[in-house]
Amino acid sequence: MTMNTDELSPRRRQTRSTLVQAGTSVFAVRGIDGASIEEICEAGGLTPGAFYSNFSSRDDLVLAIIEMRISENLDRLDDTIQRWSEQLMATAEVPEIKALMTQFIDDVFNEKKQTVAETITEQEIELYCLRVPHLHARYVELNATQLDRLAALVATALDVAGATTKQPIGDFLTVIISVFNRIALTAAAGKKMDDHVAIDPTLIVEALMHLIDFCPDSDG
Repeated sequence: MTMNTDELSPRRRQTRSTLVQAGTSVFAVRGIDGASIEEICEAGGLTPGAFYSNFSSRDDLVLAIIEMRISENLDRLDDTIQRWSEQLMATAEVPEIKALMTQFIDDVFNEKKQTVAETITEQEIELYCLRVPHLHARYVELNATQLDRLAALVATALDVAGATTKQPIGDFLTVIISVFNRIALTAAAGKKMDDHVAIDPTLIVEALMHLIDFCPDSDG
C-alpha cells in the first residue's frame, strides 16, 4: 500500500505528483518493464533519493498512479452525479434518450481530456497488473469503487429517461468502458505524447443504443 498523502506536506505531495506524471510519461514510451527509476527521475527533474523518499519501488509508483487516477475520476464523478441529479430533477419532460446519453458520455469522458501518454499508460498498467497479482488485487478493488459510483449515475439517468439496460448494470458499464478504451487508443494513434485525446461521444452512444430497452412512452 502507498502512504496516506493527506498527512504529507504540500512540498512532498508536489514531489509525488511530479514523479507520478514523470512515470506516466516514461511508461507510455518505454512500457513499465522497460522503464528504469533513473529514467523516471530524469523525466521529473528529481534525484533517485527523492524517488525512494516517496516510493519503495517501481511497483509502488505504479500503484500510486492507479490510486491517483481513480481518486481524480471519483472526484469528477461526484461532481457529475450532483450536476446530473439537479438537472434531471428539474426536468419536467422525459428527455430523449439518445441526446441524454450523448450528454452523459461527453460529461464523463471529455470533462477532462486525457493526454496520449495517459491513455497509453492506462492500458499499459492494466496489462502489467495482470502479471503482478498484488497490484491486480488493488487495481480491481479501486476500479470496483469507481464502477459503483458510475452505476449510480447511469441508473439515475436511465430511470429519468424511461429506459433500462438489457443486461445487468455492471455488464453495461463494462461495454461503455471497453468501447471508450478502444476509441481512445484509436484516437491517440499518431499523435504526440502530450497531445489531448478527443473522444467523439456519438461513436460510443451508437453502440450503446443497442444495449438499452426503451419504455413504450419513451421518445427513443
